[in-house]
Amino acid sequence: MSLSDFDIAVCGGGVAGAASAALLAASGHRVALIDVRRPDWQMPADDFDARVVAISPGSARILTASGAWLKHPASRRAEYRQMQVLSGSGRITFDAQSHGLDQLGWITEVPALQQAQWLALAERGNVRILAPASVERLDRRRDRWRLGLDSGQHLDCALVVAADGARSRLRHLAGIKVDEWHYNQHALVTHLRCRRPNEGVAWQRFTEHGPLALLPLPDGRSSIVWSQPRERVQQLLALPTEDFINELNQHQDSPFGEVNQVGPRHAFKLVRRQARRLVGNGLVLLGDAARNVHPLAGQGLNLGLADAAALAEVLEDWQVEQDPQPRLERYLRWRQGSGSLIGGGIHLINELAHAPALLGPGLLGLGFGLAARLWPARELFVRRACGLDSDSPRLARAPDPDFR
Repeated sequence: MSLSDFDIAVCGGGVAGAASAALLAASGHRVALIDVRRPDWQMPADDFDARVVAISPGSARILTASGAWLKHPASRRAEYRQMQVLSGSGRITFDAQSHGLDQLGWITEVPALQQAQWLALAERGNVRILAPASVERLDRRRDRWRLGLDSGQHLDCALVVAADGARSRLRHLAGIKVDEWHYNQHALVTHLRCRRPNEGVAWQRFTEHGPLALLPLPDGRSSIVWSQPRERVQQLLALPTEDFINELNQHQDSPFGEVNQVGPRHAFKLVRRQARRLVGNGLVLLGDAARNVHPLAGQGLNLGLADAAALAEVLEDWQVEQDPQPRLERYLRWRQGSGSLIGGGIHLINELAHAPALLGPGLLGLGFGLAARLWPARELFVRRACGLDSDSPRLARAPDPDFR
């Protein structure tokens, strides 16, 4: 049984996929959003979810255009106006005001952003949400796709957007291969309280075991991401709370003072993935379905949102009767180059940081010391990290909305 005929089907309702559905619908396209579940996150009144993410100013502008930012409670995000990075004896500091910005970004919960985006989608009359539902078949029929769902129903569309995560089923059904690099690392995450509150600083130090980041939360605590070898992370997870706090304090010398309280600890495996193709015949990958990057620079979701905005830009005046492939080729050249540059750079820094005999952290520190003296390099880095450089989508470079 046929559900309906759509212009575009977006498979995957995470933040990037749902934002893509909203932006494509804003251009007048009839969009189906398919996901295996509906968000059922309950906002905890007395704590913050462990799944936090950095949102750049450019990404905030994209989320404003998609309707999510205004639905997202300001009390669930913390802005950071300064970023400090240390390695060996080297240090580099970025200050928003010095670069003409109000902030360098925000730290917020992934489930809160997803929920806000779905609330915004519900207000768009040309988006149909199919959830819970999963795609079981993907068939090409002349110039259309037919998606077979687990319910036995099917839908037809001119374009399929695969935004269903790192283990994308749509990518598999389309026969697109993926290159993987296993870091043999896990990221340990938790929320903690220090002697002094974190009032807007993203702090990161390359320790002997791996990069340790303290990121601000709205209540003055910090969320940490500590990427380390898998075996060591397992040991840290098993430590009594007091011993874990002592271990943290041996490796962090942040401006917030000693850690005196930590929340529940979690860990996730770190794998870099890169799809060998980002587009097919009327099919396009975005977000984690296109690539995964190491979390040390906080660029994962920002890349996915830039994908969504770039796709909306190249399809802005596309008519469903037209072949979308020339526009998808433009998306391919744009996002493959940008993603490879950022992902490759992060990969190189991580590999260097884990060089033997502390050689890597020393070299990184030397590089930070040199970069601190080179204003053009600092400005270029900030514009790209904030999603505001000339390669960013037009929505990311739009005039500042009211982010507060």
